Amino acid sequence: MLTHAVQHDRSITSYLFEHARDIILVIDAATGNIVDANTAAEIAYGYSRAELLALQIFQLRIEPQPGVEQQMRVANTEGILFETLHRRRDGSTFPVEVSSRGDDLAGRRCLFSIIRDITDRKRFEHEREELLAATQRALQLRDDFLMVASHELRAPITNVSLQLQQLARNVDRGAPRAQLRVMADAAFHETGRLVSLMDALLDAQAAKGQLALELVEVDLAALVHEVAERLRARAEQAGSEVVVEVPSIRGRWDRMRIDQVLTNLLMNALKYGRGRPVRVAAGEDGPFARVEVTDQGIGVAIEDVKRIWDKFERAVPAHYGGLGLGLFIARQIVEAHHGHVEVESVPGVGSTFRIMLPRV
Repeated sequence: MLTHAVQHDRSITSYLFEHARDIILVIDAATGNIVDANTAAEIAYGYSRAELLALQIFQLRIEPQPGVEQQMRVANTEGILFETLHRRRDGSTFPVEVSSRGDDLAGRRCLFSIIRDITDRKRFEHEREELLAATQRALQLRDDFLMVASHELRAPITNVSLQLQQLARNVDRGAPRAQLRVMADAAFHETGRLVSLMDALLDAQAAKGQLALELVEVDLAALVHEVAERLRARAEQAGSEVVVEVPSIRGRWDRMRIDQVLTNLLMNALKYGRGRPVRVAAGEDGPFARVEVTDQGIGVAIEDVKRIWDKFERAVPAHYGGLGLGLFIARQIVEAHHGHVEVESVPGVGSTFRIMLPRV
């Protein structure tokens, strides 16, 4: 028994009690009064020893007293190990691990509690859980991306293969030159689509770090008209008219990168615009140039508005295709110019994607 150990070598017991790194409290099992406390307890709770001996254990706990009394009864009869929160003098709390059991001391039944501050352990556990969750998200993102990429890349590769096989058969049969030309153009179109997908992957990889920009003076109107003209065939295929309302606005930007942003936004508008007109407008807002691409398409749900700018995120059914990289790349480019992106959308009505670019 502890009583015998104290009587046997009081000096060693006293030294261990006072110099232990863990908190040690001796508590009256019947009343909850604190009978004794070591130096570590004074430091941890912010009370002097005299102040601690005037307290009950309930005043150091945040749980209701009946629950604490139940733990005390278990500790008194069979011992207990548990985690909880303790309260300091200033009202702040900290997590602890408590090992407590009952024993007799000078004719009084007491609970001898060794209490360890586990703040660091809890922080490490939280960090480990966050790291594990981040790793799981990354793995899920990788799996999702591989699934989408394999689907998106397989389609043009399969199409090219079939078209080239058919082209070879028609060459052997002596098909007319015009017919062969149509088939060759179709194969070239599919290879162009494949290249675009690969470029998107490379751009997403490059966007992990700060994009290197080559700033030159750019006329926004000229650039928008150039992009719209380049996508004329795609607009005709989608059945959408592209209306450009952009005055001459000049700024220092990376022309190739802004071209890429406009292309991505306009291609999305044509893809999701349901064959209705797409409008590209621009203006000046103080030191910023504002460019808006508006469609009358399927729109974006309010819960998806923020995430669609992230890598591999899509807010549309899978049959629309795409890797979920276009808006991510656009945001990276605009932010590299110290600008920002916005979207306003109503499901079933349409969307306006807006980029704000500093003009200097």
